[in-house]
Amino acid sequence: MKYATILSLLLFTPLATAQDTSTPPPPQYNSNNAELESELAETKAKAEKGDIAAAWQVYSRYAQQGMREQAEAWYHRRMQLREAQANNGDIAAAREMGLLYLRGDMYVAPNAQKAVSLLSQATERGDATSAIILGEHFKTYSPEESKQFYTRAYELHKAVIDTITDGSELTAEQRQSLEIIGNMEQEGLGTEQNAAAGIAHLEQAGTTGAIERLFQTYAKGIGVDVDAAKALSYAAMIADTAADTAQPQKAAPNAGVMAWLLADSYLNGKNGVQQNTELGEKYLRIADSQNIAPAIYCKALRQKAAGNSKEAYIDFTRAASMGHPDARMHAALMKLYGAEGVTKNEETAVETLKKISDRHNQGQEWYVGRAPYELALYYERTGATDAADEWYRIASDRNVVAAMAHRGLCHILPGSTLEWSPTLMYKWWKIGSNAGDATCSRYLNIFIWVVIPLLLIFVFGLPVLLVHILNKRAEKQEQANS
Repeated sequence: MKYATILSLLLFTPLATAQDTSTPPPPQYNSNNAELESELAETKAKAEKGDIAAAWQVYSRYAQQGMREQAEAWYHRRMQLREAQANNGDIAAAREMGLLYLRGDMYVAPNAQKAVSLLSQATERGDATSAIILGEHFKTYSPEESKQFYTRAYELHKAVIDTITDGSELTAEQRQSLEIIGNMEQEGLGTEQNAAAGIAHLEQAGTTGAIERLFQTYAKGIGVDVDAAKALSYAAMIADTAADTAQPQKAAPNAGVMAWLLADSYLNGKNGVQQNTELGEKYLRIADSQNIAPAIYCKALRQKAAGNSKEAYIDFTRAASMGHPDARMHAALMKLYGAEGVTKNEETAVETLKKISDRHNQGQEWYVGRAPYELALYYERTGATDAADEWYRIASDRNVVAAMAHRGLCHILPGSTLEWSPTLMYKWWKIGSNAGDATCSRYLNIFIWVVIPLLLIFVFGLPVLLVHILNKRAEKQEQANS
């Protein structure tokens, strides 16, 4: 494997076109700030003796002061100490430095050769994580070598789970290996693909990561049929870790997201479960406590429907501060028209609605049409007809069906700022009617079954009637003369 790695690097690592023979500047370990140097003297002495934590503290202090040259010098000093540990057999150090060279950062250029060397050292010493990293690294351009590293990782984790005995409590290492083995079996990495075995190992692991994987398995149908209800049962395991609000630190990272999924499902009877308001409200509270914006918005809507305007406004504002667009608009409308416990402020509300409308060019058309429509209604109520017509135009252009009836009228009413055009009138009423708008349908029916027949009568019937009247008069005149 070692020789294959070297061959891969020779084939796939770009060669330098010329060597840089210039002498690099010496590291800037010290600064001209006497006070800072005095403060760091003791920590530097520890770092010089090989204390890696002390070297990191010195680097951090210089970085905080914006002294890039000194920060970089101590960053590399810390790297030298860590690489020395790696070369002396420290697996964690070899993995850490291998990842650093693989990815690079602001102080270190990526170096695939060093990365593979260090990660290979860790793998040879039995580090399954490094083997997986190398398996992923070689996946795109050396499948055979990638397979070798994945197989090695599988073997190492398999050796760990083989130590499990019946009735004994699983160790953290055993649980982690079960989770990784389960993932690898599901994806067929380092072993034959076996969805059933993967699910069994994930269930045995019982870790948060394993439960999330099981959720994805049944939600997306990874090797099994999609089963939304079963997926939600795993989501509940994750969400319930945040149920104890006295110890929020024990919550799983995605507990809030899962809680909102459950709340939405139970409140609305979706995703394979029956509507259950009690469970829905339970998970809505959890999602709210985890600051999930859609959950806060949903809670605000429920507060508003219950007549708790003040609480609803607080939650709308809170969700809006997290970037929820509809929440921002609801808060603006409550300000525009006032509500119990909410101070009315038309000027601020109108400016907010205009800002929402201006975001049309940022690819958020799905909600910015509603803001122009609300502005149109406001200006219509206040008698600013021209402004109302313009905002109706913008709203209908953004596919707000409720604005299309008025848009059609604007194209035929005298005094409108929009172009007079029965054709455009018909177009907007037809679009709105097809989209299910009752007003557009009513206007369209009146136009088709009343206005058009009257026009036909006026255009064609009136001349016929006049000719008939004239003919009758002529007949009478002729009879009188005879």
